[in-house]
Amino acid sequence: MYQKNSCPACGYKLNQKYNISLSINNLLKVRSKKAVKYLNKAAIEITRKIPSENRVTYFQFLFGIKNVKNEIIIWAIEQYYQGKYSNTGKGFSYLRKIIQNRNENIDMISKNERQMIGSTPPVINIEEEEEFTHKGRKTI
Repeated sequence: MYQKNSCPACGYKLNQKYNISLSINNLLKVRSKKAVKYLNKAAIEITRKIPSENRVTYFQFLFGIKNVKNEIIIWAIEQYYQGKYSNTGKGFSYLRKIIQNRNENIDMISKNERQMIGSTPPVINIEEEEEFTHKGRKTI
C-alpha cells in the first residue's frame, strides 16, 4: 500500500521527526522583525481561540510559507485580522492559504490594478508650457 510522505499543500514531511521549538526558531530567523512580530501575534491569537491549533500546526504553517516574502505575510495577517477569521474557527491552514494564494497571484494582481487605475500622467515641464502659450498668444 502506497502512503504519501509529505503534505501536498505545504511540503511538511510526515514521517520525519522534528524538534518543534528549534524548527520554529529557525524558520522565524530568516524573517524581518516586523514579520516575526505579526506571525507571533497571529499564532497567539489562533492558539488561544481555536483549541485544535497548537505548536505543531504552527510549525507546519511556518514550513508551508517559508518561501514567501515578508510583505505578503504581513499583508495576509492584516487581512486575517480585519476579517476576524479566528473568531469563526479559521486557523493556520486558512491563513496559510491566504498567504499562498496572494504569493501565487501577486504578479497578475499588480497587472490588473495597473490596468484599472491606468498609468501615471506624463511629466510636463512648466517652462516649456509657458513659452508655448506666450508664443501662440495674440498681443494687443
